[in-house]
Amino acid sequence: MLIIAGTLRIEKPATEEVLEACRKMMKATHEESGCIDYVFSVDPIDPTVIHVYERWENDESLQAHFSAPHMEPFRSSMASWGVYDQDILKFQIGSTDKLR
Repeated sequence: MLIIAGTLRIEKPATEEVLEACRKMMKATHEESGCIDYVFSVDPIDPTVIHVYERWENDESLQAHFSAPHMEPFRSSMASWGVYDQDILKFQIGSTDKLR
């Protein structure tokens, strides 16, 4: 399993347009093979921070995601957000245990 987690920092607080682009991307990505979780969320304290959280079954699924047809429209949307910093990491998970 892979976990992708991190943040995007944008110049202005997230607008409804940003949220709608995120929702469209999330819905389309949830349909992809190998996607377990895929979430963008605006930080409730700092609305110029967007948190990224993804879980993928394997690297092949993640790589296929990068060329999915909904990626290009989303990248185009992101270009207008004024993203000035990205800190996104990929974690390769060997085992997991449920906390509860």
